[in-house]
Amino acid sequence: MRFKRLFCMVLACATAVGCLSMGAGAVEVAEQETSAIVMRATNRFSLDIPGETLAETETSFPLAAGETITISATYTPRSASVDFGFIAPDGLFYSVGGESGSVDKTIQVSQRGDYTLAIRNNSSNTISVSGFVNY
Repeated sequence: MRFKRLFCMVLACATAVGCLSMGAGAVEVAEQETSAIVMRATNRFSLDIPGETLAETETSFPLAAGETITISATYTPRSASVDFGFIAPDGLFYSVGGESGSVDKTIQVSQRGDYTLAIRNNSSNTISVSGFVNY
């Protein structure tokens, strides 16, 4: 029994000395890389647009400078001249042209603000357009 007490006492002293003799040093904290959570959305649209008309959708979407908008759509008649784009916060229409009844383009925005999808029918006949806008 005496040997057991002595052994426990020596073990306790060794533990105390071990804990007290640990060196204190500066710890370098690695700089954490932060990344923004990007929320993306898709809106479906379907419109009949009279000739020589610029049609705007009712929904606007907020974007930061450098973000992109992808427009994927089809239209009939395929021979019509159609421009797809958006009305920017500065009020200007930024567009890309459709070809042979379809468009699949990505546009990068240069300013922060609310954008509205717009489609311009350059032909004299009514066109039917349907597709998706991803932002």
